[in-house]
Amino acid sequence: MKRFIAMSVGIMLLCSFSFSGFSKDFKFGCINFLEVFNEYKKTKDYDEMLTKKQEEKEKQIKDQGAAIEKMQSKLSLLKDKEKEKEQQKILDAEKELKKLYLQSRADLKKERDEKMKEIFDDIEKVIKEYSKKHGFDLILHRTALLYADQSTDVTAEVLKVVNDSYKK
Repeated sequence: MKRFIAMSVGIMLLCSFSFSGFSKDFKFGCINFLEVFNEYKKTKDYDEMLTKKQEEKEKQIKDQGAAIEKMQSKLSLLKDKEKEKEQQKILDAEKELKKLYLQSRADLKKERDEKMKEIFDDIEKVIKEYSKKHGFDLILHRTALLYADQSTDVTAEVLKVVNDSYKK
């Protein structure tokens, strides 16, 4: 449905431009935004950093889980009063582990969302500058089009510009 709406809007825009009588030639291009996003060096660097952070959190969670298992294995050796105290410690440790797991997931998601917005904004800015510099009146997302001549596709050029403008 979204694709149909996007296509309809694109077609209406093109039709409105073609009937309005131009004083200049109308220039439009198309871009595969997802390809630019995936091949952007900043996206790749961030994916690598996020994977490392996720692995660190998973190791921390795994270590705490192992500590809880160790506590549980010693439980059968204890007397009843000590067993109750130790069981409470285990329950508290399990709650902490669950809290750590949920918090780390929430933190990583929040950070990922913020970074994705930053990356989208970077790419959008480059597309706008590229469009102005090269005299484009309209740049459409490639997936919103049923057909466009390959000569209208500016994905590679925009990808080069966005990667050239990226500084770690």
